[in-house]
Amino acid sequence: MTTLIFGHQSPDTDAITCAITFAEYQRQNGNTDVEAVALGTPSAETQFALDYFKQAAPRVIKTAANETDTVMLVDHNEAQQSVPDRDQVTIEYVVDHHRVANFETAAPLNMRLETLGSCNSVIYHMYKEAGFEISHRLLG
Repeated sequence: MTTLIFGHQSPDTDAITCAITFAEYQRQNGNTDVEAVALGTPSAETQFALDYFKQAAPRVIKTAANETDTVMLVDHNEAQQSVPDRDQVTIEYVVDHHRVANFETAAPLNMRLETLGSCNSVIYHMYKEAGFEISHRLLG
């Protein structure tokens, strides 16, 4: 079953692109059954960036449990910012640069939290630490 990776509701450019870059990170790490999705339609600014880099926007989902039993969260961790059925799936990973609030899981998980200006900066550090290349596919 595919693990869905997504940012927060009403996604900004960081939330959308983090889902894309973290899905690629997971693939390079050997986890090929992942999909970047979004919890809303990209804004005009985000769509401009996606078009510029010739990157398709992730498909929009409203719920996750009807498709998968595991998810990875990027650019958020708070329940009210996530899918409404978050409590029905296992959160496998969180990468974020915000405060941690209203967060509880039934199972252990991986978390990467850094106080940087964007979540993609955290993911960039993860690429460098792992010795992964940023895929040309992500650069247009």
